[in-house]
Amino acid sequence: MRKPSRVDAFGNSLEIEVYQNPESFLDENPGAESQLVDVAQDAFSKDGVPTEEDAEDHLRVPLLVTAKDESGECVGFSAVSREGDMVYEEGLAVRDDEEHDFHGSCVGSTLLSRGVMEMAEGEEVLGYRTQNPNMYACADNCFNLEPAPDEEIEMLDEIQELGNEVDPSKEMDGAVMRKAYADIYDGGMYSGVPENKEFQEFMYGEDGLNMNFEDGDALIVAGEVSETEAAHSMASAARASDYEFHENGEKIA
Repeated sequence: MRKPSRVDAFGNSLEIEVYQNPESFLDENPGAESQLVDVAQDAFSKDGVPTEEDAEDHLRVPLLVTAKDESGECVGFSAVSREGDMVYEEGLAVRDDEEHDFHGSCVGSTLLSRGVMEMAEGEEVLGYRTQNPNMYACADNCFNLEPAPDEEIEMLDEIQELGNEVDPSKEMDGAVMRKAYADIYDGGMYSGVPENKEFQEFMYGEDGLNMNFEDGDALIVAGEVSETEAAHSMASAARASDYEFHENGEKIA
């Protein structure tokens, strides 16, 4: 018999909402913006990260996808824009809650896939910047990404182009942006490297990419995606989750 999930006692339905004009939505709903800022700050383990201003900037993008629980509280979001001709994941955050296993229930993967599905126009390149091995794991659950452990980087030009689009003042060392956050958050956006058995050593180990967390290094990631692939990924993540995802009253997957 399947062991009951922690969500069973608290409700297991999340509503996906897609905003094509997030700035207008947030201006009209300051309470929603406050909730989303709380989610962003709750998703990191370092006090004051991101700043309220930084969090708001990452919400006011071309596309915002949110997940709300049965009480109408926002529990996660995916913020998507473009850098050059690439789909760029500006921010992905899921609330860290002792009563709800949002991190372990494919909520991030569902939100990420839904945003790419909405933004993609045919075959696209998806990219993002991160210090968090768990973010890599979340995205790797959805798409084939580079760099990847024990594989040659075939998209290095695209990765370095994306890095230069994101912050041309930073040095790109292969797929690593050196000191990406050094002048913003005094090194890292977390109190320490988030634990992840699969990708932590790949990103920070001497035999991997040899990123330096204390210096504020970040990984630039890219992968080929499409609307169809993102739709399949979203359905797969939703089926694997403890939660039932709905959009416009219809169950996803």
